[in-house]
Amino acid sequence: MGLVQAINKAFNSYLSWIVLIVAVVAFLVPGLFDWAAKQTVPLLQLVMFSMGLTLTASAFVAVFKQPWQVILVSVIQFAWMPLAGFLIGYIFNFPPEVAVGFILLGACPGGTASNVMTFLANGNVPLSISATAVSTMLAPILTPIFIVFYAGATSSIEIAFWPMFMSIVKIVVVPIVLGIIINYFVGSKIEPVKEVLPTIAAIAVLIIIGGVTAISRNNIMETGAIIFVACLLQNLSGYLVTYGVCKLVGTETASRRAMQIEVGMQNSALAASLAMTHFTPQAAVAGAVFSIIHNFTGSIFAGFCRKNDSKNI
Repeated sequence: MGLVQAINKAFNSYLSWIVLIVAVVAFLVPGLFDWAAKQTVPLLQLVMFSMGLTLTASAFVAVFKQPWQVILVSVIQFAWMPLAGFLIGYIFNFPPEVAVGFILLGACPGGTASNVMTFLANGNVPLSISATAVSTMLAPILTPIFIVFYAGATSSIEIAFWPMFMSIVKIVVVPIVLGIIINYFVGSKIEPVKEVLPTIAAIAVLIIIGGVTAISRNNIMETGAIIFVACLLQNLSGYLVTYGVCKLVGTETASRRAMQIEVGMQNSALAASLAMTHFTPQAAVAGAVFSIIHNFTGSIFAGFCRKNDSKNI
């Protein structure tokens, strides 16, 4: 195994612990990551560009072979997770500035970390990649719609649809499309670069988490441990609701795992970035904490799946 592959494997294997370490350091010594909070948008664009560079037409073949599974993921994701965010804010009686963060988190597409967790869980990786790509491309329209629907009608916070739409296009769509175009024309010539893209993207996400945690430190302290419980409940609800739907329609195990992870693991970095841009630092708290929570639950879920598979061999 080459050095690059070894580094990528180690990074993926210990990603949840690395996330925790970065978050703790940023919380205890926020000055180390103050600069990172100002670089959230370009870092997210780097993550999305990296994703685009790994996508080819073949990655979307699964969408056309079994489109209903990808469609079902997006339906569950955008129908349930924003509603779950709204319910979390209502049940825990969070201030509007914090509650809107949970709605925003739920209205975001699946995160790229879901693809790694699906692989570790022996899930359907092509389905995971396709679902992430499709939900991400739907985000410019659906994310603002659900935020306006849930947050606009229940709080005094001003919800601006078109500015948020343009932000998502700039942060998500443009870098992904640019990556796909470059991959189409010179993809075969940059294979060595592609090998390090997962680690580069993960490092960028870690810096984002550090920056958001640092700038949200006081808000996290004010909210207390209850914010972690709320994020955990929203995260687990995605797994449970998707499990129920998959059981109902008879989805096979590997695809069900991919769908559970895809719905449960939101693009928390995007949520935090949009919160800082269009709302308040308080709205970014949910995204910052969720980044820690969903990596841990994803790792635990993947480990449980692999252990269960080993027993059935």
